[in-house]
Amino acid sequence: MKIDDRERRFPRRAAAAALLALTPFWSGAALATGESARVTVPIESGKRQAQPLPEGERIELSLSQAIELALRNALDLDVASLNYQRSGFGIGAASGIFDPIVSADVNAARRETPTTSSFQAPASESQRFELGIGGLTELGTEYSLGLTGLRSDSPTQTTIPGYVEINPTFSSGLTASVTQPLLRGFGRDVNTRLVVQSRLSRDSSAWDFVASVQTAVQLVENAYWDLVYALANLDSKKEALERAIDFNRITKIKIDVGALAPIEIVQTEVTIAQREQEIILAEGQIGDAQDRLKRLLNVTDLSAWNRPIVPTDKPSEEKVEIDVEAGIRSALEVRPEVKQALVAIESRKISLVYNRNELKPRLDARGTYGLAGVGFNNDAVKEGSSYSDAFSQIGSWDYPNWSVGLNFSVPLRNRTAKANAAIAATDLELANTNLALLKQNLALEVRTAARNVDTARRSVAAAKKARELADRNLDAERKKFDNGMTTSFTVAQVQNDLTTARSNELLAIAGYLKSMVSWHKAIGDLLPTKNVELAGLPDSMSTYATEEGARP
Repeated sequence: MKIDDRERRFPRRAAAAALLALTPFWSGAALATGESARVTVPIESGKRQAQPLPEGERIELSLSQAIELALRNALDLDVASLNYQRSGFGIGAASGIFDPIVSADVNAARRETPTTSSFQAPASESQRFELGIGGLTELGTEYSLGLTGLRSDSPTQTTIPGYVEINPTFSSGLTASVTQPLLRGFGRDVNTRLVVQSRLSRDSSAWDFVASVQTAVQLVENAYWDLVYALANLDSKKEALERAIDFNRITKIKIDVGALAPIEIVQTEVTIAQREQEIILAEGQIGDAQDRLKRLLNVTDLSAWNRPIVPTDKPSEEKVEIDVEAGIRSALEVRPEVKQALVAIESRKISLVYNRNELKPRLDARGTYGLAGVGFNNDAVKEGSSYSDAFSQIGSWDYPNWSVGLNFSVPLRNRTAKANAAIAATDLELANTNLALLKQNLALEVRTAARNVDTARRSVAAAKKARELADRNLDAERKKFDNGMTTSFTVAQVQNDLTTARSNELLAIAGYLKSMVSWHKAIGDLLPTKNVELAGLPDSMSTYATEEGARP
């Protein structure tokens, strides 16, 4: 019996539907790569304001919105920010060794002793105070300035005529001292090493933050396209189920009119069951993709986990010229891993300078200069004398005193310093070696990323061609079936081939998009490509723009 014209046209309508389904998914309308608003990401976590999800039953997101939400809300970036802030505190801690130290000491004492002479006081009392300030300079100079005062009261029991006893007495002193290392411990490079290394550690943490932002952008975009693929794949599976159901209907008609054996219906029902199973699996993939993206967006509201994310961007082929050599140069210039390696080299250099300085003998120049004064309070000598007389004499420079000298010392064999210097030299060589290895790995990464882009681009073209041929093959096989020249089993196999081809095409497109993200991350321009700008980075990060710091 002749099948009606509407039923005969189904293969062509199915092919057209497949083509229309893929057209918005892979178009030249630059929706995925279009210009988006610039996103500024401050390095300090307290300056990043959390951004809520769009309202509504569904969360409609463009790719740029998803990236911005992740960079505003991601806890992973907060971890990197807090590590940066923590390393910044180390600069203050290391600089603290140059903070002046103010000291004060006040004490009083009384002592009673048995006497053996009338000139010996049976009891004595004293009150003493000392004020001082001292510290260390970046050249290694140790300085101190101290002011002392002492009141001593020790009356004797002598009654010898004409004997004058000065009691109590008041003494004062002002002393300045300086110790300057001339060999070991001399120089700004030696004494500020902890401060400089703390700054380098902070810069390394800042580059960690840059790398974290790049990783966050890559993960979000990959998750976004995975979700787009999962949704398109579900649509593809649903269309495959519709084809299977329609073919089952046509097969029943042919059986009813006696054109086919009843056994032929079994294969069509098997195909329907397979398509239904594929739909279940595709729905599970959507749920997984939704959850991964929501995790990256740091969704904390439990109700939001039940709201589906609806991607609004459609994939488009990014017109980018893949220049491997230029990509490698870019990676070696701007990748945060390279900057961190250069920072590590600079830190190792500083350690080597310090440890080589420790090999030198100790030769310190010391100098002190002081002024002294004395006052007393005794009615027989002077009325009303006290500390004022002692301090007055200091102000008059009546009793100066000074001393200068050199102190030299050298440890025999000095094995500790020699071993530490050898370790520091090895660490520097290791850091340079690590940089060389990193360059090789980055070159390999760029080459691999470029190859993956090329492979993915060609895979898309091949998958598209395979899907078009599968469409035509199904059309031809359905015509054969209508004319009794093939079986339902063969038609079901061809339908399976088309379903597989469509899934492969969708997967190839998603793979291409993710390969482009990997390419931009590999060459180091992912953030400017996605209009992401970092704010609050330390100015010192710009000093690692070249490889000059890598040379020992």
